[in-house]
Parts: sequence; C-alpha cells; structure tokens
Amino acid sequence: MKLAVVLNPNALGVRRSPGLAERLRRAADGAGEVVVTRTPGELVAAARRFAADGVDVVAACGGDGTNLSTVTELVRAYGRERLPTFAILRGGTVNTIAQNLGIRGRPDELLARLVAAARNGGLPTVGQDLLEVNGLYGFLFASLMGARFLEAYYGGIHPGVVSAALLTARTMVSSLIQGRMARWLFAPAEVRLTVDGERRPAEAYRLLVASTVPDVGMGFRVPWQAGREPGRFHLVASGLSTTSMALQLPRVFAGKPLSGAPHLDRLAARVHVRFAAPQTYTLDGDLFRAREVELVTGPRLTIARP
Repeated sequence: MKLAVVLNPNALGVRRSPGLAERLRRAADGAGEVVVTRTPGELVAAARRFAADGVDVVAACGGDGTNLSTVTELVRAYGRERLPTFAILRGGTVNTIAQNLGIRGRPDELLARLVAAARNGGLPTVGQDLLEVNGLYGFLFASLMGARFLEAYYGGIHPGVVSAALLTARTMVSSLIQGRMARWLFAPAEVRLTVDGERRPAEAYRLLVASTVPDVGMGFRVPWQAGREPGRFHLVASGLSTTSMALQLPRVFAGKPLSGAPHLDRLAARVHVRFAAPQTYTLDGDLFRAREVELVTGPRLTIARP
C-alpha cells in the first residue's frame, strides 16, 4: 500500500484539535506521508504528485468540503478510471458523508485502523457513486431550503453538531407556526428541470435535493432511495407547503417519500437545473451560486471503511 494523508488545517474541526498533524503522523506509522494543504494550489500539486507516484490510498482529514475538494482533484489528476481508494478521516464538525458511510472514530484512530487493516491484507471498502455538479465531484447537492439552512448554520457563532441540532429544532418550530425563519428558508423559486432528457414544465419549488447518499444531515433521509441503484442518484424536488413538509418529518426520519403535490421523486443519471434567477446551492457543505446547474452521476469511488 502506498498511502498519503491530506490534512486541511483550515477545517474547523482540525483547528479545534491542536497537535492533530503529529498524531496522524504517528498513526501512519511509516506507511505513508501526511501532507498539509493550506491552499487550493497546494492540494492540486499534492494530487498530481500522488498520481505520478502511484499512491493507491488517499485519506482526507477535514470537513465534508475537504472531501469534496480532495476527491475533485483526485479525479482530475488520476482520471475517472484509475482512482485510488479514498479514506475519510472525519476532521469536520458534522461529517455528514462519513455518517452516511458508517465511518466513526477520531481521525488518528481511523488512520491507525486503516494502516493496521492494510498491513493485514484486509482493508474493508465500499463502492460509492460520486455526483458531478458543474465539474466538481461530491455526494450531496441541495438548493433552496437546503442551501439556505447551511447559510444560517455557517452564520452561527459556534458551528457544530449542537448548533446544527438547535437550528433544526428552531426550523421545525418555525415551520409549524409559519414563522419568519421558515418563510425565508422555504421561500419558493421557479425552477425548470430536464431529467434524463425529459424537459419538465417550470414549477415553484421550495426543496431541491440530489444525492448518492440518503442522509442529508441530522437524520433527515430526504433522498431515501440514494445509493440503491448504481449509476443513478436520487432527485427530490418539492413545492409542498412549509407546514405540509413539517408535518411529514416522521416520514423523512423513517426514510419514506414525501407525499402530496407538486412533488418530483425519482432516480436519475443526468439532471439540468435552470433557475429563473441565480440561487445558492451546496455540494457537500460548500456553498456556490449559479443560475444553471448540471448534475451527472460521476465515477464510482472505492471508499475505505476501517
């Protein structure tokens, strides 16, 4: 095994863990190097060097956005057909993608287990489709309510699991009483979707999610079919009222589809999104803004589960 660890010192979870870089080096135990990438340019250079050196296992330590950036640069450096095994070391504050994949533990613990398993010839892995969004490679896309929720989360004083849980509770209460926050979060926007070549009429949607993993965070399994059919992602676009969505939260937690109309719920391989006006969207926790978004099933990534 040729191993490389990418450590993002800018990730909030990493900043809250002094000495993590040295603990990771000890956990690597001579099996590979720990590369600290402070800028996008440093990450690009690292990924290209890994590809040239034949590194076959790359681990990322940072938040979901670090995983997004690292995987994107690995696809660009290695090509879609020869990607290395990827390991997620949970260096973020919420770690939504790791939660979906059943990856638990501290970063140094995960790395130590990965090295031990590889040396024993039994590194467990799982195949996971990527979602390509405007040229970036991640797992979970959301716009409208989902992106606005993240904007509110990042605007908080102490982002983390507790803050996310409190914001979720506040959102639920506000939705039931039609409060100001819910009216902002669920404000409708006109969207035209083309799904696998089928151009659909414009609709006023409040919720737009596309994902290859089922849990969008805090146990909300909106894309409940995600990951069930290789080569396709789950698209959910809903114009249901704010109160109607709030009343269906038990279904969402249980991984059941929303009911009512207007509502689109299907597996897809390619979706073109056109907003009437530019909208914020998120891919794996990073925020972007565009009027048009192209969603395509990406390459299948082998992910280590030490």
